[in-house]
Amino acid sequence: LLVSKDLGKHLLEVEDLLQKHGLLEADISAQTERVQALNAAALKFSELEGYQPCDPQIICNRVNHVQTCLEELGELAGKRRKELEDSRQLWAFFQEMEEAEAWIREKEQILAAKTCGRDLSSVLTLTNKHKSMLGELGSRRALLHQAMKRGEQILAKKRFSPGGIQEKMREVRLRWKKLEEVTGLHQQRLQEALNFFQFSAETDDLVAWLQDTYRIVSSDDFGHDDYSTQALLRKHRAVVEEVEKHRAAVLALRKQLA
Repeated sequence: LLVSKDLGKHLLEVEDLLQKHGLLEADISAQTERVQALNAAALKFSELEGYQPCDPQIICNRVNHVQTCLEELGELAGKRRKELEDSRQLWAFFQEMEEAEAWIREKEQILAAKTCGRDLSSVLTLTNKHKSMLGELGSRRALLHQAMKRGEQILAKKRFSPGGIQEKMREVRLRWKKLEEVTGLHQQRLQEALNFFQFSAETDDLVAWLQDTYRIVSSDDFGHDDYSTQALLRKHRAVVEEVEKHRAAVLALRKQLA
């Protein structure tokens, strides 16, 4: 059992082998106490004076042999546990890579189906959702970085044949890079859509203000007495001030349009 080369072909199988190995180690531990008690009892026969049922040297040799075998058994058990734990680390790494690839595929599908909205409200909603996704991306990036470090550690040990570790790491890194590029592109498109709809909304507001102001300044009402004329003059001065205030906004919108 201890010299078996079966180290599992996937994570669940390795976990099962480790569980069985734990039972075997417990059995060895129990037998160790029994052997040590038997060895102690056997050595007493080598110390007898007078009648001796067996050559003391034979007893000592037998005790030493059994003790040596027990120690070798312990070493084998320790070596197999280390190999099984290394195997678990290897298959856990591959499982993490599979989970990362599945997560990337899911996000790629979501991004491929995403639009940039039809109006300012929908663009703002999509932008908030995209921010949440960026948060997920950051968390997943940290997890992936840790998994890659574990992959590098497995390669550094050289106990196992790399068995596609480098290829898998390269593949996942490329897919991750592509996902970040697509995410960045979608964010850029959302920002452009947001800029456009904000521009449209600001332009609509400006047009509405211009129409109202035009009605005021094109009025034929000049007052019917001094009081009403003074009131209209004050109102006109306020309109002139408003026009000056809007001048910068109009220039900014022209620049943005260009």
